[in-house]
Amino acid sequence: MKIAYFDCPAGVAGDMWVAACVDAGAPWTDLAGAVASLDLGVTVGVERVSRGGLAGLRFVVHGEGAAAPVERRLAELLDLAARAAVPGTVAARAQSVFESLAAVEAAAHGLRVDEVHFHELGAVDTVVDVICGCFAMHLLGIERAYASAVEVGSGVVRCAHGLLPVPAPGTAGLLHGLRQTRRLAGECTTPTGAALLREFVDARPLRDAFVSSACGHGAGTRDQPGVPNLLRITVGELAGDAVAAAEPLRELACNLDTADGESLAWLVERALEQGALDAWVAPVTMKKGRPGHVLHVLTGEQRRPQLEGFLLEESSSLGIRRTTVERTVLERWVETVDGPFGPVAHKCARLPSGRVVRRPEDAELRRLVDSTGLGRRELLARLIDADAARREAPR
Repeated sequence: MKIAYFDCPAGVAGDMWVAACVDAGAPWTDLAGAVASLDLGVTVGVERVSRGGLAGLRFVVHGEGAAAPVERRLAELLDLAARAAVPGTVAARAQSVFESLAAVEAAAHGLRVDEVHFHELGAVDTVVDVICGCFAMHLLGIERAYASAVEVGSGVVRCAHGLLPVPAPGTAGLLHGLRQTRRLAGECTTPTGAALLREFVDARPLRDAFVSSACGHGAGTRDQPGVPNLLRITVGELAGDAVAAAEPLRELACNLDTADGESLAWLVERALEQGALDAWVAPVTMKKGRPGHVLHVLTGEQRRPQLEGFLLEESSSLGIRRTTVERTVLERWVETVDGPFGPVAHKCARLPSGRVVRRPEDAELRRLVDSTGLGRRELLARLIDADAARREAPR
């Protein structure tokens, strides 16, 4: 499993996150292309700088008024993410980050989510940071992320609502469940940085051994004394047994007796986009002999509040049951394999015996059906046969 570990002694901001990923190997041209597709009148660049005597990469958004506050509602931010030239999973991640930002802002000001007006968080550079931050993690192939304690900072910060204590209310809400320190003066972790942490980072400390393959250092704007203003990402592979240790999870369940097939499919799809580990529907017989369904959502504790809120808002259920469960998962990764139809991404897993099994990704099969005109079953058989022949060929 490919992981990322973030060291955050000087905090986290969106530009630091993107720069660290680029420094660790995320292709810069792909990120620049995604920004160009947004048509926001800005360009992006990176520059090598020094912070506290250590080298790091700085991510900069160029353009008139790039950092100026812009009043945007959540719907506009979600539309921007959908328009970006990025894979669908990346767009969904970026939308989830924007939704997290909207949720904490709404809670802080006593508003509904659709009433929230973003000011600083609606600025072009913030939009770019969120989309590029999510895309960079995808380009690095990160499957799970961890972080050290996050330096939040102290004092006050000036924003559109006046002077606010550090961390600002939105940042504080996004950091629930993550380890924090408050040793430095000023705002060290921004709402965007906190939202990216919430989206990607497993709140539990990393206890397993891993083998690193790359490091990157993302620089903040200030060059402050004491602690170099750098965010470090270490990319690596988990080491150890093929079967991961059991991890505690929450299974959310709610009974639905009025949902139609389209609504059920949408609920499952949207729950997965919001970070659920799995989601499924089971038919049941309910009170008075009426047919119904039970919607199940599997999640970690960090995502549980957001997913519970989604289910209560969007399903017809009046309540949610939650139970603590454990699961054991195989080591898994995505691998690109050359075959009769060119490079095809395969989902791979290592069995307890050590044997590796793999199967073409569903999205790849859909793409090949459209491009070749062949049936899905025939395509799958040809890819499996080609993979087996390659494994058996003498080396």
